[in-house]
Amino acid sequence: MKILFVCTSMFLSEPIGLMQLSAICKTAHHDTRLAVLNRGNFLEEILRYEPDLVAYSAMTVNINLFKEADAKLRRYLTANNKSVVRVMGGAHPTYCPDILDECDLDAVCIGEGDNAILEIVSRIENKQNLLNIPNVMAKNTKHCKKELIQELDFLPFIDRDIIYRTAPYYKSFGLRSFLASRGCPYKCSYCFNHVYNKIFESCGPIVRRRSVDHLIAEIKYVIKEFPPVRYIRFADDTFVHKVDKWLEEFVAKYKKEVGLPFYCLMRSNTMTEDVARMLSSAGCKAVSMSVETGNEKVRNDVLKRALSDEVVRKSFAIARKYKIKTYGNTMLGLPGQSLEHEFQSFLFVKSLGLDVQTFTIYTPAPQTDLAEYAVKNEMLDSMKLAEAGYTKKSILNCFTNEEKGIQARFINLAPVFCNLPNVFLPVFKVLLKFKLDKIYSILGSLFISYRLASRIFPYVIPRNARGFYAILKDYFWLRRLES
Repeated sequence: MKILFVCTSMFLSEPIGLMQLSAICKTAHHDTRLAVLNRGNFLEEILRYEPDLVAYSAMTVNINLFKEADAKLRRYLTANNKSVVRVMGGAHPTYCPDILDECDLDAVCIGEGDNAILEIVSRIENKQNLLNIPNVMAKNTKHCKKELIQELDFLPFIDRDIIYRTAPYYKSFGLRSFLASRGCPYKCSYCFNHVYNKIFESCGPIVRRRSVDHLIAEIKYVIKEFPPVRYIRFADDTFVHKVDKWLEEFVAKYKKEVGLPFYCLMRSNTMTEDVARMLSSAGCKAVSMSVETGNEKVRNDVLKRALSDEVVRKSFAIARKYKIKTYGNTMLGLPGQSLEHEFQSFLFVKSLGLDVQTFTIYTPAPQTDLAEYAVKNEMLDSMKLAEAGYTKKSILNCFTNEEKGIQARFINLAPVFCNLPNVFLPVFKVLLKFKLDKIYSILGSLFISYRLASRIFPYVIPRNARGFYAILKDYFWLRRLES
């Protein structure tokens, strides 16, 4: 069977979920391809490939792109009297399964589709319906049996060929991404994870790890089969939570058998002295630890981060001590906040001494506690919540248009002024008032991309002009999606 997987974009982080599903399909001798919506090749790929199954992987922030693409596909199928099975997986259908009826899909996948994908393919081949498949909600159904994949070592290594076939220049990009685990135990109010944990709370442990040997084996395989590999990215929500036997084994084996520099995502409460020392000794050169807000009360009472200012400051100081570069994001436009709060967050982030600071506008996620709080307190129209996507301007109604404009300029200017002496702060405040959004966007994009390339991912820029140009183009495509 021919299966076309569809994602919106690629930049730095490969679509690991799709790559995992593609690998599973290939082990069963099916053929797979990838279409990337921001490249404008979706219908072209349909015509060229003629798939039996189109499998979308959608997040709420880009669901409108999928709706537009799927509408074009349906018009084409109707006009040409053809049919293709269309299934959607990913975060959006997991939390908003009504997309099944909204787009008249054949099915949606709730949560993990590793077991479901081959059953879906088998049913299609045998002209059977898609009912009663775990984690799959088919037409005319409202519920499905839930499951979590507990034995991650049983999964095949993710399929990287599907990426390089679509974007060959990614091979020259020296970064390769891996997942060591699945699941997040934290309850941040703005994040999907606390909703996910409720959905699957009866399906066994939420946080699951691969064995160190399985992870190391995949890394070594990729180094051999997909050179050049100069930098490793661990894409787990939180790479490690504490010093334990798994971390001790990982440090020893990674240092001995791999030895490449790596980057991972952490949380301030997990970046202890012992953890930092071990990660650094294994080759960790950079981490991402989100700040989210500089107001401790908001961070804990509203965002449910359970992180004091002291813990946040200490985590970044520990990282510096062990020569680990730091990258962190902060949200603007949180419900009930003011421009004074935004500037407070800016000053707090500036004081932390991060190597790369980014600022984004809060995007409400359906079913999350913070989004429901905003709707309940009439700061957000529930209809707008259903259509929320990446944005440079807040969709909350508790901010004036002028405030939203300042916030939008803030996200481009703040990273620059975080790295300038305090004497420039009056200049920062003045510039925020000028509506030079396009100029600020270009300045912010260039500054952040330079800092990321030089501080966080210094080993990965393609060593040829063609590859560098292609990566840069993907970055600006991503910025365009966010605008």
